[in-house]
Amino acid sequence: MAQIAVCRKIETKNMIKIFRKTRYELMDKKPPAEREGNTRKYIKYAMGEIVLVVIGILMALQLNNWNTERKQNIESREIAKRLLLETNRNSVLLKSGVDEGNKMLDDLLQFLKMTGNNYKEKNIAKTDSLIYQIISSPYFNLNTSVLEQAISTGSLANIQSDSLRNLIYELPSAISKLKDKVTFVAYHDSNFLMKRYYKFISLREIDGKFSDYADELGRSNFSNIDNRIILSDMQFESMVDNKYFNLRSMVNTYIETQKTLNKLGGMLSEEIKK
Repeated sequence: MAQIAVCRKIETKNMIKIFRKTRYELMDKKPPAEREGNTRKYIKYAMGEIVLVVIGILMALQLNNWNTERKQNIESREIAKRLLLETNRNSVLLKSGVDEGNKMLDDLLQFLKMTGNNYKEKNIAKTDSLIYQIISSPYFNLNTSVLEQAISTGSLANIQSDSLRNLIYELPSAISKLKDKVTFVAYHDSNFLMKRYYKFISLREIDGKFSDYADELGRSNFSNIDNRIILSDMQFESMVDNKYFNLRSMVNTYIETQKTLNKLGGMLSEEIKK
């Protein structure tokens, strides 16, 4: 069988050589002018074939580019929609944080105006109310899951706008800064303000008046409780003063972050319309 296959290959090669030789002989027998005309026709035909092939390749590339761009635009709008939804929710939370922060700042100022040795002249109910308000600590509640996913998976590469893409990449840093501010205020409250509270006042007495569990807790069992004495403690006054500055810095960062999110929301809306 192997010998037969080898023989067939030899025969095939011989046939090709015969056909080539016959074609060259036929061309040589034609007049020179006719042979030159045929050569030109062959060249034109070959050039035409090349042009058609090039055009076909260019059209295929263009079609592929168009299809890729279409897919990227769809993905860009989809990620923009998800980011816009998350951004709008966070904007609402930031506005609420600013409002609550400003309210707490006002309570701190009222408390500082009441401090001094003449604490017995101050209103007991108002003192307890302010103490209850200023022991509250802010907490970070922004949701950044879509933002983190978009950055980690490289989905932002599909967004066409360079300015929008850059703003999104800068956002984690701004949010991290805000989170640090919130954490610092809460840390100060837990490690300084609250510890000083325990020495001078009855938290149960205050919770029994103002908390959501007032009915369950009831008032303190100790007699002659006067939480106004905390007003005469200079160290506590300094802690409240320090909290005011920390909280003011936090609220300002809230406002800056809210402006950034509002700008981002507008740019995302424009991206979706494209």
